[in-house]
Amino acid sequence: MHDTTDEKFIETIGLIWQAEGNPRIAGQILACLILSDDPRSLSEIAETLGVSKASVSTNVRMLEARGLTEKVSRVGQRIDLWKAVPHPQGATLRAMSQRFRRNADRITEIAHDFGPEARGKQDKVAQFGDFYRSSADFLEQWADQLDKAAPARTTAPHIEDETENHG
Repeated sequence: MHDTTDEKFIETIGLIWQAEGNPRIAGQILACLILSDDPRSLSEIAETLGVSKASVSTNVRMLEARGLTEKVSRVGQRIDLWKAVPHPQGATLRAMSQRFRRNADRITEIAHDFGPEARGKQDKVAQFGDFYRSSADFLEQWADQLDKAAPARTTAPHIEDETENHG
């Protein structure tokens, strides 16, 4: 496989997803769909990534459940096509927010389990729960801001070439 910029992006997103405890292939599928101008079939995605169609099927459905991909049907076609949602960043932040909120609930529940004799421990654990809840709120607000700003951006931001101002 030759090393193109597309491949670098696909591999990088896959590695990021893997580092966050998700399947690497799911990140690669998302990246592939983000780069694609048109919806892609499971077979097309599998061929592009060099993986099995079954693996693509499993992972694209997980991405759909997380709000990052959507199925597209075309009249006269018997196969499902897939595309990335228009602005997956907001969905990514919302998924993170939901995880943080679940963690906050679990930690807060544990904090309530401490008896009066363990007030110091209860306070420390409750503060940790508050951290997760505040983080969830922040992530949700950030997602809302991205969603509001996303339609306004029609071009990529200028990324300065390292050689532009050196010389």
